[in-house]
Amino acid sequence: MRLVLAALAMGLLALLPAVAQSQATTGIIEGTVVDETGSPIPAVQIEMINKATNYTKNVNSDARGRFRGLLLPLGPYRVRGNKEGFYISQQDGLNVSVGKTVVVKIEMKPIENQEIADLFSQLDELSAEAAEERAEIIESITVAAGDFQQVVETARVESSVSLSEEEVQGLPNNGRNFLDFSLLTPGVTIAQGPDGAVISVNGQKGINNNVSVDGADFNNPFFGEQRGGQRAPFTFNLDAVQEVVVVGDGAPAEFGRSSSGFINVITKSGTNQLKGSGHFFLRDDELNAKAENPDGSLAEKFPFSQNQVGFTLGGPIVKDKAFFFVSFDLQEADSTKQLDSARIEDRVVSFFRDLGYPDENAPITRTNNAHAFLAKFDWNVNQSNLLTFRFTDSGSEQENGTFDVDSWGRSANAVEVADTWSFSGQLNSVLTGSLINELRFQYSREDRPRSYNGPNLAGQNRPLPDTAFDFGRGYRFGMPFFIPVEYHDTRLQINNNLSIIAGNHLIKIGVEANITEATQTFVGFANGRWIFSSTDGFFNYAANPSYVECSDGSASFDGVCPEGTDITGPVLLYLQQAGLGGRTVEEAGTQTIDVVEPAFFIQDKWDLAPNMSLNVGLRWEMQEQPDPITPPNEVFFADFIGTTRNGMAFPSDGTIPSDDQMWQPRIGFTWDPGGKGKEVLRMSAGIYYARIPGLAVAGTRNTNGSVGQSIFRNSELTPVLGPPPAYPDILAVDSNATPFRPDVTVYDKNFRNPRSDQFSITYEREIFPQTSAYVKVTHIKGRNQTRFLNLNDPLLGSPWSTGLGEDGQNGIGNLTVVESGGESVYTGFTLGFNKLFSDRLLVQGHYTYAKDKSHDDNERDPFSFRYARITDLEAEWGYSDRDQRHRFSTWILWQAPYAFNVNMRFNYRSAQPLSLTEDGTPANTPQDRINADGSIFPRNTGRKDNQFSTIDLRISRNFQLNDRVTLEAVFEVFNAANSKNLLAPSVTNLIFNFDGTVQAGTGTPRQMQLGLKTRF
Repeated sequence: MRLVLAALAMGLLALLPAVAQSQATTGIIEGTVVDETGSPIPAVQIEMINKATNYTKNVNSDARGRFRGLLLPLGPYRVRGNKEGFYISQQDGLNVSVGKTVVVKIEMKPIENQEIADLFSQLDELSAEAAEERAEIIESITVAAGDFQQVVETARVESSVSLSEEEVQGLPNNGRNFLDFSLLTPGVTIAQGPDGAVISVNGQKGINNNVSVDGADFNNPFFGEQRGGQRAPFTFNLDAVQEVVVVGDGAPAEFGRSSSGFINVITKSGTNQLKGSGHFFLRDDELNAKAENPDGSLAEKFPFSQNQVGFTLGGPIVKDKAFFFVSFDLQEADSTKQLDSARIEDRVVSFFRDLGYPDENAPITRTNNAHAFLAKFDWNVNQSNLLTFRFTDSGSEQENGTFDVDSWGRSANAVEVADTWSFSGQLNSVLTGSLINELRFQYSREDRPRSYNGPNLAGQNRPLPDTAFDFGRGYRFGMPFFIPVEYHDTRLQINNNLSIIAGNHLIKIGVEANITEATQTFVGFANGRWIFSSTDGFFNYAANPSYVECSDGSASFDGVCPEGTDITGPVLLYLQQAGLGGRTVEEAGTQTIDVVEPAFFIQDKWDLAPNMSLNVGLRWEMQEQPDPITPPNEVFFADFIGTTRNGMAFPSDGTIPSDDQMWQPRIGFTWDPGGKGKEVLRMSAGIYYARIPGLAVAGTRNTNGSVGQSIFRNSELTPVLGPPPAYPDILAVDSNATPFRPDVTVYDKNFRNPRSDQFSITYEREIFPQTSAYVKVTHIKGRNQTRFLNLNDPLLGSPWSTGLGEDGQNGIGNLTVVESGGESVYTGFTLGFNKLFSDRLLVQGHYTYAKDKSHDDNERDPFSFRYARITDLEAEWGYSDRDQRHRFSTWILWQAPYAFNVNMRFNYRSAQPLSLTEDGTPANTPQDRINADGSIFPRNTGRKDNQFSTIDLRISRNFQLNDRVTLEAVFEVFNAANSKNLLAPSVTNLIFNFDGTVQAGTGTPRQMQLGLKTRF
């Protein structure tokens, strides 16, 4: 089926005339030509000239005086109108940015002077070699309208924000991460969660975003985040970025594979002028302040240094025809946390020292070394064809980059590596005056190996099992359970689109094939995963594996509790991964997840009137999932498929459902009530589907009781399953034996991909020259939200625990079902303003008040269940983990006197929710919310201590060394007010956290950065 879909998609790509104005990498200029009375002038020759490359697009105005230039390369433009009997009229200062429609009005005056008319006649007689004379004549008969300023974009339907080259290069950016600029747009925030920090757009999950670079997919198909993930934000030289565009809602049908937001980065191209830049940035702990602890005291500073050096160079290969652009950036950084040497009890440190882990209390050094390379080639083949090729390579290595939690031992960490490269191309072609062609392709690969460099157990060739205990101190030791990992993925992407200009309709038709393969070796809990109830319990169990704790508070060393009491500890959880069918754990954990995602869209922008347009579109997508490794009729639980127990049907048919019904209608409306380009009313509504990351599929393919198994033990189930092994040993497993009650993961047979139903309405008006204000309301209903449920829970009668094997006593342990029954609701109100650059000043800002509710906020973690009780899932409805009531952002670019540049940005977001128990204390686990009477206390009724605010300042001064070379001295301050900005609340459930890249404790204190930049 996957091969059929791929062939079908490729066939459609070949059949289409391969075109469409896609707003992923280009822009539009459209407008009308009128005379002095305002009457339209037809058949005017319109030249749209890119002033940087001399690329020229020629069109003619229609009977209504209207004209459109599609698929225009980005940059500064001059629009010129020419018709016999009229002066040439010119509009200058137009800036075409990605996805933007620049609307202009060309006013032409009739010629009444015979001498001027004679000059026009001379134009046709001049040869091509007489370019200078021709230019002089055109200049003498041109009526220039001056530079163009459009603060209200009346043609734009979607709610989007574009950050220009000046803003990208001028605004302070801590870490030079291009994704950091998305936080300056309405509805976009950073949310701290059990899956790590994510970029959330309008309350939606971070894995449901779509990030692209030059229109090419920049997402990791397995983890669901951008390439490099949370570990390697250093992926592009910021001096190579021309523009960053964020579409929060209202995206037309050409945008897909996201139920959240769209982030698009456009890289620079070469021009007719040889230009370049170089930079060096330095940061050191001597320039930093002390961070504030949760109790308000100041933490000790620790050694930190970071150096960044890079360059860009671009220019012509053949003037007006071929151009190149290259950039490179290199970062070297390390920090050493001088942690409290008493943060871990001495007896714990001594215990692990005897096991071969001598320095658990010692300082922890984390590195962050990275590089980023870009090479780009643009060729104006002729007036009808533009060709672009781009190659990128970026990578990072972070020793001890997996966890950053002060109370954990040195051994609980790993090396995070991310290396990615891509080759992409684009061909834009003018087929006829009404047909425009675009073809884009990409091939990319990302490697994300994660290795362990900690010590082995004394006398053994095996690392210490991942260990956690004591909720009060939150200790954690040993190799993280998901380490080591070998991983890489590849992506082949081809887009073909067609744009048709038909009167007052602009019709777009497009198809896409997106094919990914993600290969991973994941041994999971092969080394063992332990969680103990307390430090004392840990030591008692290590001395005597028969030690148990009882529900009446007593303890026993013979494994038996007093009659009428239950065993409650000390082993809260023991997990171990193992192979089946004679497979080693490595063989069982190795798989390739290949996914085919075809898509098709059609949309029409219909200009109902000069001041009113309607966008209507329909998009179809499919995510064809891989087949299970084991056929349904051969899987361990095959006899359960199609049966019913305790009134419950077995949830799976043994396959991974592919959603081929992702139909997504979109509609948008814009209206300029005054018709003067000074105000606009925008409304949009649509359905958006997201893709499923491979991490949510992997377990179903190999944790099925046939390929691999996850063995579960705890003290409570010792009478049934036997005791957990004596620490730090692991269980001896016969991979040829039939597993007894293994944990199994399946997909619900009715699973659907996540979906959001979005509606927004915006009113924007120019309130001063080059200054506008707007108000926006956004409402998003999330449906089919992915949840992980244990449908073999004892509260359901454990219906699938028996019924297999010759005696019927075998069955399933935990039955993890990936299902789509969750919902969410987000409502946000935004006030904003926008002042274009004038009088040496640019200012933008916005405030959002929002409420966000959901059933389940899991991003992609299939290892834990996040509900209090399986029989009352509706009790989980409450404020989302991503709910932040208030968000405010503003930024300023100011060309101050004496050649100084003073640029500033301010970000604020209020605290996220925190689940409490009935008595008001933090709930460490969902089960803590179960009240004494059996009712469930609502989740997320409190607030964490993780509100965030930062003032970042950049002051620089330019020094003109000669006519071509400028040197800029840069001074930057991040978090100038030294706000606390805790990375996580003081009490969390980090002990039961099964995710990587967890950070907790103090945030980033005030930091200063010194830099030098040169341009020529």
